[in-house]
Amino acid sequence: MREYGTVLENVDLKKYNTYGIGGKAKYLVMPDSLKDLQDLLAFLQQEKRPWYILGGGSNVILPDTDFNGVIIKLDHLNNYSVHKDIITVGAGITLGEMVNKMLADGYTNYANLLGIPGLLGGAIIGNAGANGTNIFDNLLSVTILRDGNIVELKKDDINYDYRYTEFKNTQAIILNAKFQGIKGNVAMAKEMVKENLERRKNTQPLGTKNAGSVFKNPSNFAAGYLIERAGLKGFKYVGSKVSDKYANFIIYFNNATSRDIIELITIIKTEVKKRFQVDLELEQIIVNW
Repeated sequence: MREYGTVLENVDLKKYNTYGIGGKAKYLVMPDSLKDLQDLLAFLQQEKRPWYILGGGSNVILPDTDFNGVIIKLDHLNNYSVHKDIITVGAGITLGEMVNKMLADGYTNYANLLGIPGLLGGAIIGNAGANGTNIFDNLLSVTILRDGNIVELKKDDINYDYRYTEFKNTQAIILNAKFQGIKGNVAMAKEMVKENLERRKNTQPLGTKNAGSVFKNPSNFAAGYLIERAGLKGFKYVGSKVSDKYANFIIYFNNATSRDIIELITIIKTEVKKRFQVDLELEQIIVNW
């Protein structure tokens, strides 16, 4: 498989997700180009080997079991270009790098997203957002690889909603996206970024192993507020724990496993439902091999 890009063997997946959990993967491949990715997928299909696309490892809960297949990472597909205020970005770029490049070019409309971890591909799949800005706000189109075909989908042709897109839990691979760049006052945007990052530092458990917000915010409530009111802030379950800082975060506490985190999620959902008659909807993706 080395002709398709960088290949690692017997990879400890704990190093490739922000929860720091999971087993080992037989192979991890980072294709060097779109053609390498297509050739790799054709090879894997021929060999009947399973594969899974893994981005920055945030917002996912990997299983504890080993994966006898190929983890594909698109880190090398990280192009960035601008033409007439239309910005084309590869799915493998980090969201932070994309926003910083846009700011360097004078575009301020995605400054609110600075601080969100992960790669652009994952941000698109989950319609990531922060501080009143969502990735789909000024999105023009998404190019995907689906069933061996490269397809460019206009924004209006994509089924999406709050923290959801039709790409979630499918084998469609995000390749790149186009955005409308909007010029603004970069100095003011950077001041706003500074304030946003300071607020994030004060309200989120940065420095711990976590995968971001666990649940979507239901209508008229913040999920963290409901979890805290249910008496679960700081609650520990085996190796996992509800954050003491903000209750919509689960953190790796003491040798946590995927099972610990998933069972804690069930406890939270059950307790919030019992107390407030609200069904919390999971934002994170539970991965099964």
